[in-house]
Amino acid sequence: MTMQLVQLEFVISFTKNIMMALTLLLGLILLCTGLASGIVTGFQYTNGSVCAGDRVECNCTTSVGVIDWTISYRVLGSSNQSWIHVKTVNFNKARNGSTTECEGYTFTYDPDDNSSRLIFHLNASESILIVCQDGHEVDNETAIITDIGYYARAPTNLTTAFNASGVILEWEDTENNCTSTEYYVTLNSTSTDELMYNTSNTTLHIKPSDLLENVTYTYTVKGRAEKQSTISKPFTLATIKVKNVAVCTANTTDPCKNNSCCANVTLNITLESSDHADVKHPSQFYNISYSSNTGEVSYCITDYDKTKWTGSGFNYNERYHFTITQMNDFIAGEQINNNTTTSEYYCQSRENGGLLWIGISVLLIIILFIIVILLAIIVCQCKYRSQRKS
Repeated sequence: MTMQLVQLEFVISFTKNIMMALTLLLGLILLCTGLASGIVTGFQYTNGSVCAGDRVECNCTTSVGVIDWTISYRVLGSSNQSWIHVKTVNFNKARNGSTTECEGYTFTYDPDDNSSRLIFHLNASESILIVCQDGHEVDNETAIITDIGYYARAPTNLTTAFNASGVILEWEDTENNCTSTEYYVTLNSTSTDELMYNTSNTTLHIKPSDLLENVTYTYTVKGRAEKQSTISKPFTLATIKVKNVAVCTANTTDPCKNNSCCANVTLNITLESSDHADVKHPSQFYNISYSSNTGEVSYCITDYDKTKWTGSGFNYNERYHFTITQMNDFIAGEQINNNTTTSEYYCQSRENGGLLWIGISVLLIIILFIIVILLAIIVCQCKYRSQRKS
């Protein structure tokens, strides 16, 4: 009886050991074949503002080292917003580490720490669904990476400025959080083909050699997701047209040539108001020349946008003719000959004025002499009367 109990215990113990060995063997087989069940113990991915072209990285770790990646995408703004399958990649320890690349997605696997890494660059106007799970899909983690630049608004507040080296175009893109935005600028005119530029800044410098002198341009800017701005205000390299030049003269008492008096001459320039208001022009200055029978003199109003000039020292009895040319840093405009206003005139002689002063001086001396004589007579009469009374 005792012997039978010992044999029974031995059989039971042996059976348990066999079952444990079989269980361990089965676990190893499942682990090696990727059929073991586990959980996702770690999942990290690039979060926050992600724009088209940015690098995205995901890391996934499971408890048993069996990892399945599933990648899907959808096009933002399309009529079909269902997820479109791209790729499914499986990793397990039997593969002993590997790298897989597919359609821009790079998967790597590290069997030593049961982890895998996914790296890709986000396409424009796309949203990516990433799923990392264990081999039996019992546990999984997901992430959705979206191009936030798709939701950016079109560039606004288009402005134009000029400097000595060309034209500066500038715009705002305040609703766009993507620093890697590429802007596409189109210049249009009524007489030339389109000019195309691209830049990663919100300013663009245009060389004067790219533009025709007397052509009016506008421009538009495309930002993220092909969002296009409204049309800018027109601009041109041409000068502002001069409407009129008024000449004003004023005589002075300063001595000039041949004992004549001088005259000051002031030119007041009036611009075409409609041309100035509707079209952006560079700041301009004026070259002023005048001629007379003694020669020709040239001046330049170098103060930008100043429309008044005063000259002095114009001689007596000389005929003057003024020519005004509007200019800017890029071109010279039309010459204005002011023949219809008082651009030709004679300075007033100082001779007549001198005779008048001489006559007045002589008259004052005579009057003073008469007053002195009268005072002397009165004094003498007073003395005579005083002596007779005594």
